[in-house]
Amino acid sequence: MMLLFWLVIGFGIYYLFTNRDEEIRSEGQPTAEDKLKERFVNGDLDTETYQRMLKTLRE
Repeated sequence: MMLLFWLVIGFGIYYLFTNRDEEIRSEGQPTAEDKLKERFVNGDLDTETYQRMLKTLRE
């Protein structure tokens, strides 16, 4: 029973810290991939150009 208690506490702490990291990243400025996606959605880029630029960003 005590082991289960510590597992729940450990999972809770882990969950809090991993979610906090995601919130910090999401509150910051958009990444280059986000900006590229936005341009693609707006119709500024065709599919081929988008895929080529995305591949370049991920290298």
